[in-house]
Amino acid sequence: MKSYLPFVLAFAALLCTFSCTPKPFQEGADLIFKNGQIYTVDPDRRSVQAMALIQGRIVALGSDSSLNAFITEGTEVIDLGGKLVLPGFFDSHAHPVSATKQLYEANLYNLHGITEIQAALKAFRADHPEAKLIKGRGWSNADFPKRGPDKKDIDAVIDDIPVSLSDEGGHAKWVNSKTLELAGIDEMTIDPAGGVVERYEASREPSGALREDAAGLVADLFPYYGFEELKKGLLAYQEMALAFGMTAAHDAYLDVGIDEVPAYRSLEKENLLKMRFRAGLYVDPDQDMEQIQALIDERDADEGQLFRINSAKIFIDGVVEGSTGYLNESYDHLPDSKGKLLWDVERLNRVSAQLDQENFQIHVHAIGDGATRVMLDALEYVQSQNGIRDSRHAITHLQLVSPKDILRFHDLGVVALPQPYWFKKDSYYYNIQVPYLGLERADHEYPMASFFNAGVKVASSSDYPVTIPCNPLIAIELGMTRQEIGTRASSDVLWPEERVSLAEMIESFTINGAYADFLEAETGSLEVGKSADFILLDRNLFQIPVTEIHQVQVLATYFQGKPVFKSVRNAF
Repeated sequence: MKSYLPFVLAFAALLCTFSCTPKPFQEGADLIFKNGQIYTVDPDRRSVQAMALIQGRIVALGSDSSLNAFITEGTEVIDLGGKLVLPGFFDSHAHPVSATKQLYEANLYNLHGITEIQAALKAFRADHPEAKLIKGRGWSNADFPKRGPDKKDIDAVIDDIPVSLSDEGGHAKWVNSKTLELAGIDEMTIDPAGGVVERYEASREPSGALREDAAGLVADLFPYYGFEELKKGLLAYQEMALAFGMTAAHDAYLDVGIDEVPAYRSLEKENLLKMRFRAGLYVDPDQDMEQIQALIDERDADEGQLFRINSAKIFIDGVVEGSTGYLNESYDHLPDSKGKLLWDVERLNRVSAQLDQENFQIHVHAIGDGATRVMLDALEYVQSQNGIRDSRHAITHLQLVSPKDILRFHDLGVVALPQPYWFKKDSYYYNIQVPYLGLERADHEYPMASFFNAGVKVASSSDYPVTIPCNPLIAIELGMTRQEIGTRASSDVLWPEERVSLAEMIESFTINGAYADFLEAETGSLEVGKSADFILLDRNLFQIPVTEIHQVQVLATYFQGKPVFKSVRNAF
């Protein structure tokens, strides 16, 4: 049967072009799903009742009766009971390898205030009495507006071994006095070019927060994870992602020379990957063209299909909470500062042009409107040097974007990668964004409808582990409401004009995600010839109130026609 599959698919596609009633094949389908509401996300955004699969690929879609011709003695038929089926979700900007940290570090996510954090550190130390150092992650900058966290608060519970705690965004470290002592960071330490050593007011004494590149000053004290630990973390991420209905993710930051890429490749060789991963390799702003060959060599070493490197990751700026996001106009609380531009512009142009010439997709972190403009200028320079190609360069986060720059995304063919999970007025908005940016800018954060209206490809993402849980159904609701779950007042909506429709949110998590990684011919929608990557939901998103979407559960996730997740509630 295997050798005939390409002809079967081609014939099925041809028949579906001329007729809504597929013709039978002698072999029959392996699997048919009937009596469902299958939202295909095809170009016509059709909904159908039934879908037939052969060897993990879709060979027919249509009404229940039209697919009876595919049923033979060996066909398994599954009655969906009217449930909604969608293509599998894509997370177009995430850090799956960071799941390793969830396994081995103190978990500070969703903790608030010094007392809760100190209690968590005490508990972690008690569980690891032989630890010679402690790492953790997840504290919120919103709990430490303006002054940042204090080393003395960690010293109060752990002062004899080094401690390093990453914030939930991964752009700052909070360390204790022992860490600063061992790293030799004191009043005489000069801030690195791309970073900030926070200090006590009216003093040069480091206070315990190291932002952006300043975190590298303590890196040697905290060894990175090894090959087997990284593999274990990736498998943990995959289990979580499949339960959320994700069948693909883009790992947006891998380093050449450590075990992250080998961990992915090893899992694929062992047939342990059950979803697709695409990845980007980090580009160092302090290096020039000499680093590019190492990126090429790493990319060209790819042998598998589920994991592949397709992009190069560039950080243009930092983040608003660290006052390092690069703005067009100064911060309200720091009138002499527009933030940090992490690249020399001429070097950025030069390196970007060479990456494009080598057929890398350029995947860019940009928070501030100034950073986005600088990157768009660089991509315009790239086109002037190399000509126009189907590059699908992408910019993610997009917290502040000038309206005229949104139009440039379309003109340059740049993909927008927002995180709808952040579209709300939460503690960050009130404690950081309003005082740091001013009310006018804070109220015009995270555009999305404007990108769709300008004809820009928009692919949604979570930035996991910045967002936990990274459930796309939560993001779908927030993209439509732009307000905290459970709130109802119109004053709680963040920039209501930027709300988008359910169809647009689904598109951003499916076919547009596939497009962003050059996978739209293979997956991202349910069409004849494509891989059967899809999910089954317990409620129909099109038939329930928007404010209930976050409560919807994934009953099953299928990848290449096989169930890779089934909920305990799944009766199918």
